[in-house]
Amino acid sequence: MEDKNELEPAFFCVPDITGFTKFIATADINFTKNIIPALLRKLIDANILKMKIGEIEGDAIFFYKKGRLPSVGKVAEQCKIIYQTFSDFISSVEQSDPDNYNLYLADSQLGLKIIIHHGNISTANIKGRIKLLGTDVIIAHKLLKNAIADYNYILLTDKYLSKIKDRQNLEQWFDWEKLRTGMEVYEFMGEVGYRYITLDEITFMLDVKLSPALRSNKKTT
Repeated sequence: MEDKNELEPAFFCVPDITGFTKFIATADINFTKNIIPALLRKLIDANILKMKIGEIEGDAIFFYKKGRLPSVGKVAEQCKIIYQTFSDFISSVEQSDPDNYNLYLADSQLGLKIIIHHGNISTANIKGRIKLLGTDVIIAHKLLKNAIADYNYILLTDKYLSKIKDRQNLEQWFDWEKLRTGMEVYEFMGEVGYRYITLDEITFMLDVKLSPALRSNKKTT
């Protein structure tokens, strides 16, 4: 049982490459060993919320931020920037290496999901490396495997959504009417409810909501 006195609240943002296992198993090793690290570096650089990295697990980056919860607008913007970075990287491969792109990346063979969660963590120092511990850390990891059929989406856990006091702001940025409902059941942890929306839908909404000056600035950075 967790000692609540040792726990700290934390925000989790976990981008994960969909279709990664098939890609690694079927693509040429000389192609994958260069492409995946380069893509992960790009996604790490897209970290506008100044989150820390708990760990990198092959195809997923476990970002977290302790303390005050980021605003809903900033979370939505972070998701958009991560997805745009992913899309731009795939497009750059099409230009620089069209043969391998057509073999392994065309027809959206890779996608991106982003898990957004909030919970409590504790930390341990293991030979100079900080290890995140706690039930919510496990939940964030387990949600990478879920029943959602879409390839590109944001998953917002009920626990994260319960922390949003301004429901109108939440509905503005994540278009509550378009959020679909889901749930997973995990041994020892029970039911984990969530809402989700495709990244294409939220990208379109953010393009509309962001000011012209901000959109112009993003194009030049």
